[in-house]
Amino acid sequence: MKTRKALFAFLSGLIIFCGLLPALSIAKETGVNKINPTKNDINGSEFAMASPPPLFEMELTSLSGEIFLNPAYTGKINSLRTLDKNHLLGEKIDIETRTLTDGWKKLNVPSSLSGVFGLVVSGENGILKITLPQNTSNSSGGGTLRAIGDLFIEFGSLHATFIFPDLNILEPSKYEIGILNSSDNSFINGGIIVLKNNQAAVRFENLPSSVVNKDGMIRVSLKKADRTFINSDLPAWGYNLIVSETDTGVPAPITAEVFGLPDHVEIKFNFVSLTGQVINPSTKMLTVGEINKGTQISNITTKIEGPQPITVTVTRLN
Repeated sequence: MKTRKALFAFLSGLIIFCGLLPALSIAKETGVNKINPTKNDINGSEFAMASPPPLFEMELTSLSGEIFLNPAYTGKINSLRTLDKNHLLGEKIDIETRTLTDGWKKLNVPSSLSGVFGLVVSGENGILKITLPQNTSNSSGGGTLRAIGDLFIEFGSLHATFIFPDLNILEPSKYEIGILNSSDNSFINGGIIVLKNNQAAVRFENLPSSVVNKDGMIRVSLKKADRTFINSDLPAWGYNLIVSETDTGVPAPITAEVFGLPDHVEIKFNFVSLTGQVINPSTKMLTVGEINKGTQISNITTKIEGPQPITVTVTRLN
């Protein structure tokens, strides 16, 4: 699964910072900045507009039964569609939808749709793309709270689905998710986008590297409606890119920091130069130890003033 983020450059004076494009996905050990949608996937045709609502991608292990949607991410729901394994939209479908007293939406997905690969919920404020996991056997952590896939923090953003023991959910808005910041022992709250009786798709933004301890673990805590907690320590890692200020046409060095992994682990960076950009080299492999000592990864030179994205794929090799 891919994550969609952009680093924006402002010229003259190249200032790089992270901005999240309107998308959400489950974190994997590979992160990709994908900028331009195609006409054949969920970003295309029907949702192509001047200012489209943000797209949030997530995975659930089951798409049947009760699914609770946070209205902050959808607003009024306009339509629901199925999605095939090629991520192509199907016909509109009718699913029983109720608005609960706390404002959350409850979908009752019939068992006849249990075989579909995904559901697309189109709302006025956002679009939810909910799919089955690509690899159902890939889960991290062995406690009562587990993650689907690996936990990967890109530029402070973590998008994940957590599995927990079955609960009877009556007031979904009373559930909260947090990650412990080891630097001050405080919890940083995330947002729950979708909730089922045994799993929650969530997003965190602006996470510091200190949420991952020296052993490469994060403490995740789910607060239930009865104000009790489910906690687990789960493996996680992440990275940030660092780009110096410069002028148009002048190369700016790209470095990075990686956290949550031992020094011997190799990381591969793949950059894609967009129009008006030259990122050279486009591919670089370094160990975590080399990266964190400030070894330069690449250079970016651009001819275009104003904001522009940097596209990079970051992969753990061992």
